[in-house]
Amino acid sequence: MVSFHFDFISVTIICIFYLAGFILALNAVFQSRTPQGTMAWILALLCIPFLAVPIFLLFGKKKIEDYDHYENGLTDIRRKIESAVSEFKILKDTASLSYILSNSNLSFLKGNSLTLLFDGHETFEEMLSSIKKATKYIFLQMYIFRTDKIGTVFADELRAKASQGVKIYILYERLGIHMSKKVLRDMKSSGIFLGVFSPIRLNKLQLNFRNHRKLLIIDGETGFFGGINIGDDYLGRYPEIGYWRDTNIRIRGPTVGLSQIDFIKDWKFSQNEEITCDILGPFSCGDSDVLLLNSGPAEERPLNLLQHIGLINSARGRLWIANPYIIPPQGIMDALFIAAIRGVDIRLLVPEKSDNRFVALAMEIYLERLMKAGIRIFKYSRGMMHQKVILVDDNLAVIGSSNLDFRSMHINFENSIVTDDMTIIKELDLALRQDFDFSVELDISEFKLMSFGRRLATHLANSVAPIL
Repeated sequence: MVSFHFDFISVTIICIFYLAGFILALNAVFQSRTPQGTMAWILALLCIPFLAVPIFLLFGKKKIEDYDHYENGLTDIRRKIESAVSEFKILKDTASLSYILSNSNLSFLKGNSLTLLFDGHETFEEMLSSIKKATKYIFLQMYIFRTDKIGTVFADELRAKASQGVKIYILYERLGIHMSKKVLRDMKSSGIFLGVFSPIRLNKLQLNFRNHRKLLIIDGETGFFGGINIGDDYLGRYPEIGYWRDTNIRIRGPTVGLSQIDFIKDWKFSQNEEITCDILGPFSCGDSDVLLLNSGPAEERPLNLLQHIGLINSARGRLWIANPYIIPPQGIMDALFIAAIRGVDIRLLVPEKSDNRFVALAMEIYLERLMKAGIRIFKYSRGMMHQKVILVDDNLAVIGSSNLDFRSMHINFENSIVTDDMTIIKELDLALRQDFDFSVELDISEFKLMSFGRRLATHLANSVAPIL
């Protein structure tokens, strides 16, 4: 009798897993994936459901279905901000812009003042200076916030401003936080609102969505965007990595006012509570035109992917890309191949010594394919190259948080700044030329000499690239 009962339970569990595998396989069919990805999920779910079902439930989803539900309650704030920035909207009818603007209803905003910041030293100095000038509120969103020398400086300065009555909201990523509980308690006890953006939502069976945006907003007027998190590694204080090359941009103007919408929505989505301070802005502070690109897994279409493809398609003479993690979806690969056929001068700048060896290993497959298409690859040898920058002809400069990988294109929340300001383009051109001087150009023969073991390792690493 006991044996029969045990066998009945075992058979029931097996049937449940196979039934779940069949249902999820149907779900995979109707989701927007590549044919190869769809077939891989179908085979795994039908053949090894005990392993594939939990993995699919946690990592197989590409959309957050309930993100837009948190729009409720934000209508008045959105209407107020969008109404205020409407007077700054401008039309730009050029071929290079039509590729990215056609994928959304976004507009360039005039009246901005821009300053490029080329490493952690410059960025942190400007950030701390702006924090000291805050009078109303501060929004800080970081993927990584470490408890180290510079992290402590930021924490102390933020607590000081909170004691002066400045409202401070800090939204950090669960997997990125590197702060001690004591520092977090001290900030919270000083009146700072701390929020966790967690990729782990067991009630939704989600474990894969992350907020990768890096953003600092001061009083709705001054904002910082780019690839720099808060930590001593960005100051070159990690001997095993050395100098950390990155790029951020400081903006003053209406674009900062507009960027508050997504921070407020991210806060409500992750905390299920409202931001209570009076939202300020926008302010006209200069004569630069800026396009703010926000993206995430809540959109019906993969906007970040489409926007990057559009940028690549717009290039006619030059396309220089600096990015530390290049594991591109096929759409980006195809766009790069076509641009190379057009005769565009394509150069990719990647780190020689990466802070993520597993990703670096997976990258080699793509670098080899790109080099075979005539695309030049440069490995930055001065230290860690972490900037996410694109320079298109002499027309557009892009500074943001997005990596060129599946995660950033499909399942991360990201943001980027696009401008046609000639001063910024010239400064970025000069900076990238200096980066190339600190780099070694790869030769295709290096891949031909790769051992079987290493080539196998690169393919195995690439097989899990979508969840890296």
